Amino acid sequence: MKTALGQDIYTQSSTHNGHYNHIDIINGARRAGSLEKFVDEQGINDGVIHSCIKNKVPFVLAGSIRDDGPLPPVFSDVYKAQDAMREHCKKATTVICMATQLHTIATGNMTPMYKVEGDTVRPVYIYTVDISEFGVNKLRDRGSLEVTSIVTNVQDFVVNIANNLL
Repeated sequence: MKTALGQDIYTQSSTHNGHYNHIDIINGARRAGSLEKFVDEQGINDGVIHSCIKNKVPFVLAGSIRDDGPLPPVFSDVYKAQDAMREHCKKATTVICMATQLHTIATGNMTPMYKVEGDTVRPVYIYTVDISEFGVNKLRDRGSLEVTSIVTNVQDFVVNIANNLL
């Protein structure tokens, strides 16, 4: 489908009924019963969620008051979402937050600066990527010194990462 908000993600040209594509995807995932089954049934072989599922990288999808879902694994209860986020943040070695200001700030505030593994103390790396300077700088302003902020369009960031990892 390659659309966002009804526009082609590369050309930004409007597509016929493109603003419904995300609803179609959500409903497809709901019919499948899980994102794992949806990715498998639809033959999806790229993207962040596909990579997380394929490589068994845990992820937390926290809902918002404006959600069009619910997508199967989304936590619609904010307290349950926070608990799940805290659990994963404690175990994380690297966190990449993209384009969700409030979730980024919450995740950064929950993530420890370091981890102790055996006799080794190692840093936990946090990267924030957003087009908004406010969004990426907020964590550092609040004292999260381990964060590296990247001010850019998230789509460009993801495409460049994908192109340079292959």
